[in-house]
Formats: sequence, C-alpha cells, structure tokens
Amino acid sequence: MLSPADRLSQQELQRRYDAVRAKMKEKGLEILLVSGFRFVAATGYLRYLTNWAEPFQGEVCIIPLDGAPTVLARTGERALVMKQFLGLEATPGSTGTQAAQVLKKMGAKRVGLCGLKTMIAEFYVQLTRALPDVEFVEASDVLDEARMIKSEEELGWVRKSAELTDIAFQVFSSLVRPGRREADVFLEVEHVVKQRGAENTYFMMSADPKPLAKFLDLASDTYEPGDVVLFNAEISGPGGYYTQLERTFYLGRPTKEVEEAYATCLAVQDTAVAMLRPGTKCRDIFRTIVMGIEESGHKMGLHPGHSQGLDIFERPLIDANEETELAANMIIVLHPHVLLPSGGGVWIGETFLVTDYGAEPLQASSRELRIVDKP
Repeated sequence: MLSPADRLSQQELQRRYDAVRAKMKEKGLEILLVSGFRFVAATGYLRYLTNWAEPFQGEVCIIPLDGAPTVLARTGERALVMKQFLGLEATPGSTGTQAAQVLKKMGAKRVGLCGLKTMIAEFYVQLTRALPDVEFVEASDVLDEARMIKSEEELGWVRKSAELTDIAFQVFSSLVRPGRREADVFLEVEHVVKQRGAENTYFMMSADPKPLAKFLDLASDTYEPGDVVLFNAEISGPGGYYTQLERTFYLGRPTKEVEEAYATCLAVQDTAVAMLRPGTKCRDIFRTIVMGIEESGHKMGLHPGHSQGLDIFERPLIDANEETELAANMIIVLHPHVLLPSGGGVWIGETFLVTDYGAEPLQASSRELRIVDKP
C-alpha cells in the first residue's frame, strides 16, 4: 500500500497536464486520446495522466487543450473508483464506438492517438469508422517527450526504486550457488523486494545460455560450476517508477575470455557515463559504446541503454537513430552487453540521473565481476 508521501500530488498531475498540452499545441492537436494496456512496457502513457494502472485492457483518457481530461472506464464501478479515490472525471464505456461519441460531442477535427502500437485493433477500427471526417494522427511522441524529464516528485520515487534494486542484488548475491535452482532464487528475491515495497518486478537471474539470459518462466535449471550468471533486476517501487541494475557472476574461477569481456564492459560503460551531460546526443553515446566494444575485439550483444519511468522501456533510447539531446533530470540506464567468443555474454548496467554537472549513479552495488567459489 502506498504511504501518503508516495501518492501522486495534484500539483504534479497539473504539471503533467500543462507539459502535455504544450506539446499538443506544438503539434497542432486539439485532443489527445491516450490508450492504456496492461503490459510491462505499455502502462505508462495512461498512468502518467491519471495515476491509474490499468489492470486489464481497453481504457483510455481523452485530454483536450482546455477543460478537464476524461477517462473512459470499462464499467460504472471502475468509473466510480476513479472518481472517489483519484478525483478523475470518469465515465463508463471504453469501446471505440463510445470513445467516438465523446469526441463527437467535443467537436473533434484532429485527434492525436497515444499508445497506438498497443491499442486494441477492434477499438481502433470502431473509433475511425465512427468518425470518418476526423483526422487521426500518431502522437505517442507527445507523451514520450513530456515524460523524458522527471520532476523532483518523480525523482523521489525513482530513488526508492533504485534502493530496491540494490536490495535485490544483495539478496541474490547471498543465494546464488552451484546446486541452487534458478526459480528458487528468483522467488526468494521477489519475496524480499515485494516486502520492502516493490510494485512490479522484471528479473533475469539465470545461467547464461547461448546467447541470452532467461526470464522467470524459463528459469528451471540448476546453477552449475563454470556458469556465467547474468543478474538483471528491473523494479518499480512505490509510485510505480522503474530502475534497472545488471551484474555478472561466475561460479568458480573465471576464464580469461570472461575476464577480458567484463573488463571491456566496464571500460565502455565508464566512457559512456562520462558523456551523460546535457547537450549530448543519445546516438553519439550509442556509437561510442559500439566502437569501444569493437575496438577491444569483441561484439556487442543486447542494445546498450534507454530511459525508464512508469514504463520499463522509455525514450530517449541509446540508439543509432535517437536524435534526442540529453537534459538535466533525465533518467538513463546504461547496460553494455559483450558477447563471449565461445557463446553467451557478460554485462553490467545501472541507472543514472543526468545533472548539469554530469551523471549521478542511483545504485551503490559493487561493479566488480562477482566470483562465487564456495559451494
């Protein structure tokens, strides 16, 4: 349960409305229709504007340039909960046809659709067929851009989440041993962080197969001597904000190729962290990471970074095509992943706050290659 300090304030909610409306004006949008979907990487759009974490699918928020936003709830009971507990304007009826009726009453001519990639196809078809004269445009970038820079209230939740990832790492470090089942370790770490206030978790804590680590539903093996174990904890704490922490373990004495690959991880991450300053383009960080890995004679595995917030994967991305320039109060996860010549890989990663003076690491866990040489 959230404490009063972890509840979204009305001042913060109004700040978000103002930021989103400013983006809407820039893009010539009268109305923004925001779709919510219960998926680990697609809940944030709706929640950002409502503080409502959609547990099923098919609810939307309609935000005009002027006037109060309206949430279309699936049932009358859910609309009542939104009104009484969140202070939202809410009405039952969340089909595309019902959304079209609301937009028609508003006199909509040009509507931005946010969350189009995960919008239910049936909803979209009903909506557009009912309003053939309305221009609908993809507008997820409105919220993507508004959400990039975190407020002080948001950063308070981010820091609590980062503390939980450190706790997860400490618990995992005490449990991982040859002979332990992956799933047993997963579940014990999950239990501890949920007791400490975690809202959602997304873990990889498994022996590295070839080429990638497994998630919980595939983690049925037993740790063995000689395993490279990849630890990844992505946790949303009170308030729903995610942070991410990755480390590499070796069960036994590490091979030379593992030590060299991990040294490359550390070096390229250090170089990239030094670039986390306002004005740096994300694509330049990506190129620096790729170049550093390739110059060491290795190959890059997973993508090297992105932002986080109410979703586990947010813009700006550390990507070759991401033109966004960093700004103070952005959150960036840097997690270079280096492939091993014999298969599999190693990685390191953590969450950073971009400040006017450079990067502030939000986790305190040791960055060394963790060697587990005790049974």
